[in-house]
Amino acid sequence: MKFSLKQALAILAVTSSMAYTSAAFADTTEVIPKWAATEIASWKEMGLLKGDKDGKVLPNEGIRKTEFVTLINRIFNFSAVSSETFKDVPLTAWYAPEISKAVAAGAILGNGEGGIEPLEVLTREKAALILSRVFNVATSASSGVAFADDAAISSWAKEAVYAMKAAGYVEGTPEATFQPKKELTRAEAVKMINRAMGILITDGGEHSGISSSSMIVNRPGAVLSNLNLTGNLYITPGVGEGDLSLQSAVIGGVVYINGGGANSITITDSKIKRIVINKPSSPIRVVLKGTTTLPLIDVLSGSQVVNESNNPIDTINVLTNGLADVSLNGNVNQLNLAGKTRFVFNGGEITSFKVASLAAESRIQLVKGASIKKLFFNGGAEVTGEGTIAEAEVNAEGVSLASMPNKLTVNASKVTINGHDYKGSGNGVPNTSSSSGGSGSGSSGTENPGTGNPGTGNPGTGEPGTVDPEPKATVLYSYEEVLKSFSSTGAEGTAKQYITFLQDPSYKPSIANSAVVMPDLTNAITFVNYQFNAKPSIFASLRGINSSVLDKNRTYLWIGTDSGVTRIKLSTNEMLAYTAETKQLTDNKVLLLISDGSTGVLAITETGVSHIYQ
Repeated sequence: MKFSLKQALAILAVTSSMAYTSAAFADTTEVIPKWAATEIASWKEMGLLKGDKDGKVLPNEGIRKTEFVTLINRIFNFSAVSSETFKDVPLTAWYAPEISKAVAAGAILGNGEGGIEPLEVLTREKAALILSRVFNVATSASSGVAFADDAAISSWAKEAVYAMKAAGYVEGTPEATFQPKKELTRAEAVKMINRAMGILITDGGEHSGISSSSMIVNRPGAVLSNLNLTGNLYITPGVGEGDLSLQSAVIGGVVYINGGGANSITITDSKIKRIVINKPSSPIRVVLKGTTTLPLIDVLSGSQVVNESNNPIDTINVLTNGLADVSLNGNVNQLNLAGKTRFVFNGGEITSFKVASLAAESRIQLVKGASIKKLFFNGGAEVTGEGTIAEAEVNAEGVSLASMPNKLTVNASKVTINGHDYKGSGNGVPNTSSSSGGSGSGSSGTENPGTGNPGTGNPGTGEPGTVDPEPKATVLYSYEEVLKSFSSTGAEGTAKQYITFLQDPSYKPSIANSAVVMPDLTNAITFVNYQFNAKPSIFASLRGINSSVLDKNRTYLWIGTDSGVTRIKLSTNEMLAYTAETKQLTDNKVLLLISDGSTGVLAITETGVSHIYQ
């Protein structure tokens, strides 16, 4: 059901540990300070702010640490307890569970001497520090004018005090002082907490059209529509393993997701500035749908992020530790892996993926259909799966890839790809512990030779730091496919130029200048361009050889004849033949061989072009 405005306002309530009895409070004529009257009345109206045995709130008395954190525990619905014990917290004390919850939540810390001083009356600066922790109030450079008593604020509290001031959660006196050492009264505690809290949702109902600074949701099942917050939304551990739905929401601050389960926190048609996911106890599933826009997600614990929206997530920072499990579906512009993680990319596209040094030893699985445009390794990691990587840059040791990216730059001693080690110098070194075959995947007419992508540049430059593609199957192309898909530079450009030359109707050898005496060289019928970087043969006068190429490392000699292509390994004279019969060529009459800049050649025959990689 949908709540009225009056009912929605009634949600604004928390209980106080001020009461030590379950009896209903009695009528009282105690005086409540005007500046806190609205908040105290609202809290009392719901019966969640209880007084003492006489029903008195005692607003002007100091609030003890245990009372203050009990308020916080109830607001956030904290239930996890710490294993840490303190010498000044008897296990039988009524406040022992509350202190334990607050320690587990990171709200309070021990004093370093085995105690935690649960019954001390809090000063204003200590209360500000506790609230800055639980509300994740960040330090701000725009906290405005310093308090007049700035020198009196303890160094350990100063950052928190001014962060709370910048957020509008604490105020000074009319004299512009903060009075950091003054004891915090119960009325001041309610006022301070209420400013930070905003609206508190304590049920699983539907709420529509709420506008506020911030909001806390501490129960599962809520459906929040047309929500407009200028501050933060806190989805607390009280949501447990339950669901929560945001629809057409605008959140000007941060959505802190500390509760929710596998079925999910769903955000539809919303504008969110930033999400922080942190639930160490179990994974959270966050689903984005419709027109939702989201510039940033910080992932601090195991989670599933599913982007089904029309827009890519701008940036995801994965800041987990201890090989937490994180998975992603959908499109992301920038993903930064900055902690050791088991990361699964189930599908979509990541434009830029960076593995930081802190993420060393991470495991990355790319499911079939997932693609990464550029992957940077500043820390070692293992990549498995059938997904694709267009370009990778390896700047750290210990990188292992399941398959060769289209382009790979190595600024490390080596990288392991499909069981083979490749040196940063660009020379592939087979791993003796694995099979010698590659995992190449090429099919006729679908792959640009040497690059794996049409028009991406000169294949296999062989420059230092660039690893040449691993051996893979020969790819066959028609002349038409070459002219349509090949690059206009490098070896591909030379092949296109030669085929264009062959198909030029104005070229007629019969009308050549008869006065020019040509040498009797068989290879003169083939092609030399004006830069002389495409040479038909190193055996120009040897009949029967139409074209030949010696690779740059002088390891292999390639020879093209009317019977196909032969590769000769010069160190052993081992020969390997490539013919139309073995489906390596479209026909056996080789017109020209062009080095691909690595260990292979482009073989141009009368009816097509073959890229032979090995």
